[in-house]
Amino acid sequence: MTVCNHRKSDSFCPISKTPCIGECIYANILDDISLGIIGLDLKNREVFYQNRSAVDIFKSTIKPRDYKTLIDLLLPKDVDYSRSKNPKNCRTLRYGNRFIGYTVYPISDIYHWIYITDITEKVRLNTIAESVNTMTNLGYIFSGIRHEMGNPINSIKTTMTVLKNNVKKYSRENIAEYIDRVLVDLTRVESLLKDLKTFSMYENPELKKVNMASFMDNLLSMVKMDFDKNNIRIKTIFRTENIYGYFDARALQHVMLNVLTNASDALQGISSPRISIILSKINYCVIIQVKDNGSGISDEQKKNLFKPFATTKTHGTGLGLVNVRKMLAKMNGTIEIESRPDDGALVTLTLPGGDSDT
Repeated sequence: MTVCNHRKSDSFCPISKTPCIGECIYANILDDISLGIIGLDLKNREVFYQNRSAVDIFKSTIKPRDYKTLIDLLLPKDVDYSRSKNPKNCRTLRYGNRFIGYTVYPISDIYHWIYITDITEKVRLNTIAESVNTMTNLGYIFSGIRHEMGNPINSIKTTMTVLKNNVKKYSRENIAEYIDRVLVDLTRVESLLKDLKTFSMYENPELKKVNMASFMDNLLSMVKMDFDKNNIRIKTIFRTENIYGYFDARALQHVMLNVLTNASDALQGISSPRISIILSKINYCVIIQVKDNGSGISDEQKKNLFKPFATTKTHGTGLGLVNVRKMLAKMNGTIEIESRPDDGALVTLTLPGGDSDT
């Protein structure tokens, strides 16, 4: 009979809600299933239950019933699960070379159940599926490049042909007008080639530990002049001090400039335009959120956000967010975009965190 690590005089069973007698029939049933289960007593700061699967998941680095290490890993201080509106808190974390998925069930202010599973294979299969999907879309991508470059090149050819045939007839003003048309089309081709170069620029990012405060200071100094010129107010919120990330600073700088440019574009015509940048750390991840009070994104536009050459901007190529997602994936990061029309947008970037003590 498995014995729970409760104080029998003042503890209740988290399952039956009856006084705990020390000997637990439920623990015997749960001990042999493949799902890892941990029971935490937050008041007495102890692990009152941990089945065999939960021990095996962490056995290489965490000793059984190591309350402090488990609480730091699975219940970060900046998340209050006991007061969450959602009783189930599903989370994913990278643990060494593996990915761990876990769900927190706060059944009271004192007792928390945590269900844990190794999802490394699931993540690997999802990555393979995404790669296959990318290969499937290569034809679509090359077709888009041909279309995006073909239009301005054909326009240049037509303009130059007309100009050549009439160069002796046209006035200097007419000639200048035709030259301006050519320059506009050449600028579009140049922009496309620049985005395509960026697409392959960070194929092998140099991942290093980066101080997030220094990174954000450098980034904001680059955009401050343009934002001030457009009367855009930037507000920064750092929810934790001494945050470190693990990524390629050059690549993330490009990502952030793209995100901030999109936010700035969405603020055109908005009274009191503002952008908030929130920086926090959850578990072993750095979270960067960029929120604007701009025009927002329609449901139809959201479907095409990460499709090559899909853009509503007259000056855009539709490769910006494609590049952003690719760069983040190379750094084990992700991007999520939430928005509604006329209600601004919230962009959330998630990146691996760096240990401040190393």
